[in-house]
Amino acid sequence: MGDVDRQRLEKLPWETQLEEWETNGVELLLVRRGDSRHPVIFVEREGVRYAIKETTPHMAEKEIRNLQVIEQRGIPTLNPIGTVHVTKPPIAIEVPGMRGMRQYINADNGYTVTRLAPRVVPHVLLYRLPLTRRTKQRMLAAVATLMVELHEHGVYWGDPSLANALLRIDGRHILGIMADAETVELFPGPITEGLREQDLAQFGESLSWQAEDLRQAKGLPEDVQVLDDEDYQYFRQRYRIVRREHAHITGEHDPSALYQTHLIMSTVQDWQSTLAEKANSLMREIIPVRPVWYQQRIYDMLHITIPRSHARRFYNLIVGHQEIMSRNEDYAVSIEEAAQDWYERYHLPTILLLRQRLTSEEDPMQAYFAIMQHKWDMSMKAGYEIPLDEAVQDWEQHTKQNRQRNPIDPALYTAWWRKRQRQPVEDTVKPPMIEGEELDPFLSTTERPLVHLDLPQLEQKLPQILHPEEYSDEEI
Repeated sequence: MGDVDRQRLEKLPWETQLEEWETNGVELLLVRRGDSRHPVIFVEREGVRYAIKETTPHMAEKEIRNLQVIEQRGIPTLNPIGTVHVTKPPIAIEVPGMRGMRQYINADNGYTVTRLAPRVVPHVLLYRLPLTRRTKQRMLAAVATLMVELHEHGVYWGDPSLANALLRIDGRHILGIMADAETVELFPGPITEGLREQDLAQFGESLSWQAEDLRQAKGLPEDVQVLDDEDYQYFRQRYRIVRREHAHITGEHDPSALYQTHLIMSTVQDWQSTLAEKANSLMREIIPVRPVWYQQRIYDMLHITIPRSHARRFYNLIVGHQEIMSRNEDYAVSIEEAAQDWYERYHLPTILLLRQRLTSEEDPMQAYFAIMQHKWDMSMKAGYEIPLDEAVQDWEQHTKQNRQRNPIDPALYTAWWRKRQRQPVEDTVKPPMIEGEELDPFLSTTERPLVHLDLPQLEQKLPQILHPEEYSDEEI
């Protein structure tokens, strides 16, 4: 996990079972959740709320990887932070039928760590709301929309239930968020009809024990049915309707409705939540959109090519910027105007800074979003917007520190020794800087020559692009 989250969490009593944390002085958040085969607790560290689940090291790593992929595909889910692996002595057990023979099993513990976004209320919501027919339908509709998003983007849930989903309330609208990805199976495209039916059937089965859980929590008589087959049939109907709407989204789109969709989706990411809080009064329906649409929309506005896996997240940055501009300018800024302003003030400078600092072994888009996240974190901590070049420099310093913790492959030293060249070993093992050709698609045709400048020329040009207000038009 990242350094900031590691520092917040490293003092927790990881050597003990989760059930013992409260007796060890850890203040737990009073968040009720559904039944789980694994212990789960919620803690708050330095104002950030985390969910921690105890499992095996292998399953912890698998779930975090699943959540990372699901998040990259633009689906509402818990923000994956990382895993913790606690090594323990193996447990010896007697081998049946073989006296004196022992078998040793692994006793290591693994923990998944995820972050809860503001105003995301876990399973406790179900126990507080009056379960009227309208309330149940709204909750089931939110989970049906989430399930369509998952299936259309190649995610087979495997264990769907109300207990494995979070609900976020924005005014009168409810957003379903995936909270458990341990049983997930990932595919490159929409899943098959057979897998869809399995997920739907398993959700229907889960409603029976979910209903009993709710009935007991509310202290209702045993003959009261909180959730029944009629509710499940409503869920299936909503799934079919949303899926049909999804299939019809081609060509023209309603910008207003899409705006609300992307804004809601972006609020799942903790660092964009404040933008959503400003836009509560604008929330509307959620309309699933295929990832290729975001890629095409970005190209139409800016003539740049963002990889499909990153296009939705990039589009969300523009949507958030549009909201900020509209508030600052006191008029409804168009998405095209916001995209151009984002491109000039943030995107172009960031790509040029990456050309100056990124090596050929690093992924430009991953670095791009890491910088945006780092800039946001620094600005939130400082209380004002941190300049982009300052954020990139600080990000680079943190990245270097992380690299220094990892030993360099000894084979690289051996290769250098065999060559016996008269040059420092660090020059040999250090990968070359990224080439301009790799960054060409991320810039429009006019600015592409900038990424082909040699580094001294680029270093001379960058200040004018980063701080144009300090230069005259002739100088620029």
